[in-house]
Amino acid sequence: MPKHKSKSPNGLTKKSKCSRTFVLNPGLSQNASKYEGIFKEKKNYKDEFVSVKSSPFPTCQLFDLTEDTFLEELKEELHGLELHEKDNDLYRFHQSSELKAVSLPYLQEFKTTLMEKVKPLVSKMTGIELDDRLALFHARYSRGDYLLCHDDELEGRRVAFILYLVPADWGHADGGALQLFSTDADGNPGKVVDSIYPVNNSFVYFEVSPVSFHQVAEILSDKTRLSLGGWFHGTTVARPEKPLRLPDTGSSYIDISEDIFMSVVNPMYLNLYTQSQIQERFEETSEIKLPDFFLLDKFQSICDKLKSMEDWKVEGPPIRRRVESKHDGFEESGCVKDAFDVMRSDAMCLLLSNLTGLRLHPLAPKDEDEPEDESSDAAPNPRCKGSIRRWAQGNYTLVCDDDLGQAQFALDARICFNVHNWEEVIGGQTVYIARNEDDVLIKCEPENNNLNLVYRDKESLKFVKYVNSMISTNSAPFHDFEFTYFE
Repeated sequence: MPKHKSKSPNGLTKKSKCSRTFVLNPGLSQNASKYEGIFKEKKNYKDEFVSVKSSPFPTCQLFDLTEDTFLEELKEELHGLELHEKDNDLYRFHQSSELKAVSLPYLQEFKTTLMEKVKPLVSKMTGIELDDRLALFHARYSRGDYLLCHDDELEGRRVAFILYLVPADWGHADGGALQLFSTDADGNPGKVVDSIYPVNNSFVYFEVSPVSFHQVAEILSDKTRLSLGGWFHGTTVARPEKPLRLPDTGSSYIDISEDIFMSVVNPMYLNLYTQSQIQERFEETSEIKLPDFFLLDKFQSICDKLKSMEDWKVEGPPIRRRVESKHDGFEESGCVKDAFDVMRSDAMCLLLSNLTGLRLHPLAPKDEDEPEDESSDAAPNPRCKGSIRRWAQGNYTLVCDDDLGQAQFALDARICFNVHNWEEVIGGQTVYIARNEDDVLIKCEPENNNLNLVYRDKESLKFVKYVNSMISTNSAPFHDFEFTYFE
């Protein structure tokens, strides 16, 4: 009778046993005593087997970890694993489920050697005592995929690692580098100060700490960045508390002339019947898109002026956002200043009240369903905050649990300029999710001269999706006015 191949738990055909063993590079074992405690020396070191960098935090790259023949068999085996799409504010790539319980033969051989030979070497080099816990995943990054700034800190994680399984000709132009961030006095990441590019059969690791901020740069080619990565565990180290971030609650509205207001806003939105229709729709869904909100000639003038403006300020820290913005300095820009002033004006406050039914103005009527109590009789204290932003490759905002500014009821408004040949895959959307969940509640695509209004509660969070390299080939940087209004 013919022999039958066995099946793995995920239904894949697999060999009954591993025909090759994971042979750790002998040079690593032979020089283990020389490498002992090398992280504590806080200096750079490199030979044919390892490369250690001390700044911005200690990292190590082990070259030619094992034999290429074993690696090819391992890659073939991994190719059959089911990978799940991972896509939220922080990342976009594909990843397997936890591999601890998966018993594919080459993978099992890798895990055994990882724990019996690689982990002791890592422990010696870092001086960190590691236990028997292992978290391991297989990841695939394709064109446009990325993983933004984070520090990997989680209960018990002590050392993060990654084994690269990439084409031999992977180069800088392909992207996908492990980028390392500097850290400021408050413990926030600053800018990328070093990059470690994928090298096939190399094993990169670093200590997980309050300063181990890093990211995976966007993949820029059609090559695929495969890897096995995860964490060695040990005793959790206390993390220093960071200063409390106070929310920006905005400022009072400003007075502008009726002439300026009428020169910017499309008069159809001043029609009382139109306002009542819009308010009825908004009250049903808590969001609405108002097309052609600015007068066309004014809108085009703003587009032209924004394209010519320079000296955009990059706002961070990158664990929260990377945005090019202007809050001031555009006083001489004429049409831009007029439109920005309209957005933060008393007249706009009243108009938004009429469009949404919210009490954003002292003249706005109370909600008939609002309970009768002393607080409901209090005069509204409307405030707003806003900025002008430029969206180019690499810009984004992230959801942060300690963002107190998103822990209150508010009306968000966004109107975009200079949007051309846009595709959803480029990014730049404003996305709303429920707190502690990834499911999308609302997604607002960037569209020219559409005012998007979204009312969010304390359990809703928003972010702007990472803008990828396709914006350079399909379009160009676009701009927006982004405002938040508080009752």
